[in-house]
Amino acid sequence: WGQMEGNKYCRQIPWDNDSELLNAWKNGQTGYPWIDACMMQLKTEGWIHHLGRHAVACFLTRGDLWQSWEQGALHFESHLLDADYA
Repeated sequence: WGQMEGNKYCRQIPWDNDSELLNAWKNGQTGYPWIDACMMQLKTEGWIHHLGRHAVACFLTRGDLWQSWEQGALHFESHLLDADYA
């Protein structure tokens, strides 16, 4: 479940791989105040409310960025104090 490639249950989506967009998302510099505020909270506090987590994850994947959820998961796992692979 933790990866897209080779996972028969996961739709194989041709995600973009733009490190500039990904870094802007990670650093809270997307230009979208709600997304940026949530990512800055993650960076400074190690926590985001569940609705904020959903918003930034959707923005990363299905929003304007179209980046892989796997990259987002790696970032969350390395920054969230309560990261839980569930």
